[in-house]
Parts: sequence; C-alpha cells; structure tokens
Amino acid sequence: MEFKRIVFIGDRRDSLGLKLAGIDNSMYLTGKEALNEVIKLIKSKEYNLIIAEESIKDYADQNELNTINLSVDPLVLLIPSHEIEESKESLESLAKRVLGVDITKLK
Repeated sequence: MEFKRIVFIGDRRDSLGLKLAGIDNSMYLTGKEALNEVIKLIKSKEYNLIIAEESIKDYADQNELNTINLSVDPLVLLIPSHEIEESKESLESLAKRVLGVDITKLK
C-alpha cells in the first residue's frame, strides 16, 4: 500500500491532540456534514487513514455504516469525541473490527 495521507474530521478541540501526534490535516466538521465528508473521502481513496468522531454514526444509515465499517483502504478509525467519556465500542470489538482478531481469545 502506497503511503498517502492521514486526515482527522471533527471539531477543532479534538484536533489539537492529534496535531501533537503529527496529524496536521484536519477538517472541522461535525454531524451530517462530517459523515458526508467521510463517505466522500472513502470513495476518493485520497487518504490511507481517516480519523473521525464516532458521533457521525448517529447520522448514518445502514449503507453508510457498512461503507465505514468495511473500509480497509482507506482505514476509517472512529474515536470518541471529547464530550463523550466512555466509548460505545469496547476495545475488544474495535480490535476485532479493525484488525480482524478476537483479542479475548489470545493467550
């Protein structure tokens, strides 16, 4: 896989921590606008990794959720927003979705 770029889609406050990690490419969108941009970027294949706030799932229909969850190139990583203390998706289910490995069965 050729290295392209990483992008974050979410609010300005959440992008600050990612900038410290070296991710400078950010789009300050929320809600349905953020969801539409994620779908557009998945189809464009312009990025290798799309990081977005998991709250976009609240605006997605089943086809859009499938597009996001099944995307491998680019990989879509949904993270909790700063407003949400506890992620709806457990670490185990995230690892299974992203890596395809059930970490609860590893010894």
